[in-house]
Amino acid sequence: MSYSNEQKFKFFEETIMNPREVILKYSLTEKASSQAMLNKYTFVVSPKVNRTQVKNAIEQHFDNVEVDKVNILNRKGKSKSSRMRGMRTGGRTSSTKRAIVTLSKGSIDLV
Repeated sequence: MSYSNEQKFKFFEETIMNPREVILKYSLTEKASSQAMLNKYTFVVSPKVNRTQVKNAIEQHFDNVEVDKVNILNRKGKSKSSRMRGMRTGGRTSSTKRAIVTLSKGSIDLV
């Protein structure tokens, strides 16, 4: 199945996202804070994005920053259960996708 150039361009045009839709929040954990000294920053990102979209969003959102590499990890939500009045109920916390971004130039001031 082959696509014309117009169809290919239309597909890629639809996948371009606003940087605020890609980067949901910065991960403020002890490990992420220690990694920031090594120019590695951890962000919670949208589950639909890939490495290229994360790289472009970081470079657009923050000034004078060049991304060297992006590592993506999917964190599975935990199972939770509770008992109340003899009944057992179960649930899950939501799964998240995180991106660890290594910068080659510049730094990000998140405080």
